[in-house]
Amino acid sequence: MARIGVICDREFLKPFDQRVWKEAVTLCDAGYDVEILTPHTRNEVQEVDGLVVHCASTAGPPGATALRLLRLALRGRYDAFHCHELDPLLYALFLRPLTGKPVVWDCHEYLVLMKRELQGPLAAQLTALALEVAVPRTCAILTVDNRLGRQLSKYGRVLVLPNYPRLAEFPSVSSSGPDAPPVMVHVGALTERRGVLVMLEALRLLRESLDARLVVAGGFHDDELERKCHSFDREHDLQVEWLGWVDHRELAGVLSRASLGLFLSQPSERYLKGIPTKIFEYLIMGLPVLSARGPLLDRLVASSAAGQSVDSTNPTAVAAGMWELLSRDDLATIASQGQDIARNLFTWDAQQGKLSELYARLLA
Repeated sequence: MARIGVICDREFLKPFDQRVWKEAVTLCDAGYDVEILTPHTRNEVQEVDGLVVHCASTAGPPGATALRLLRLALRGRYDAFHCHELDPLLYALFLRPLTGKPVVWDCHEYLVLMKRELQGPLAAQLTALALEVAVPRTCAILTVDNRLGRQLSKYGRVLVLPNYPRLAEFPSVSSSGPDAPPVMVHVGALTERRGVLVMLEALRLLRESLDARLVVAGGFHDDELERKCHSFDREHDLQVEWLGWVDHRELAGVLSRASLGLFLSQPSERYLKGIPTKIFEYLIMGLPVLSARGPLLDRLVASSAAGQSVDSTNPTAVAAGMWELLSRDDLATIASQGQDIARNLFTWDAQQGKLSELYARLLA
């Protein structure tokens, strides 16, 4: 049985990285012995639903975690390495010549754009240089959408494997009871870029005419922003239910309580280039979507006939979109239509065979 070491760029366990998890489960089901190597608060070995997870402490000076992960990778005697995102890509520069084993690079993000947005132009230039040096030295490239795949194809062969939900993780569908206030849900990180302030102001405006509730499944990275949002919630009696980070395997239970899914990221080149996984999760669970505008987002919302896209920078427009959708008599009908389309077209189950075929070829 071939052994595959999956190396993570970020913490795998909390918040739970659902793409890493889905790929690991798929490879296990295909007969491979899969282990996950991840940064973590301390060095330890855990077992998660039968998968071995090797944790490398993030303590110490810069580079210490990378050395710990490299040591784990070399000691694991793996037959192949699956490297997620930027730092593990750089490990490939050592792993492939030292072990002679194939390295697959998995790119989930427009990394140069992300670095420019979060860390500035110098970080973006260094990232672009790192890609030029390291990506051609991998054996295969995985990514999440066709546009990013076309960008990366100059480095080598690319397999596009969209980050769609697994049906096994979204088994049931229900919604708010007929006599209960409608519930909206937001899933994911909470930042100004992702529209949390606009979302709260829109909720305040909406509640002047409609008793609606908001459930938030995600965490803050900024303590000051968190205090500001909770203060706004209390000041205006919005009654937001702040769940914090929710294990992805428990997300279906949260979504089943809702009537409408929200995605209100603010305009940026990075977010306009793709469609976030949460949109597909909403649709698969039978939730209409209120989404930020963007070429791909507009097209998906229109083709699924299950929601509306709005100017996500304008709280008044967002509140109007919330009211219009939640007040529709046929909301359940459009939700069902979107769900049927999503479950037929946008599932991991329909795509996962590509990953097994890739490893069968590399390890033949």
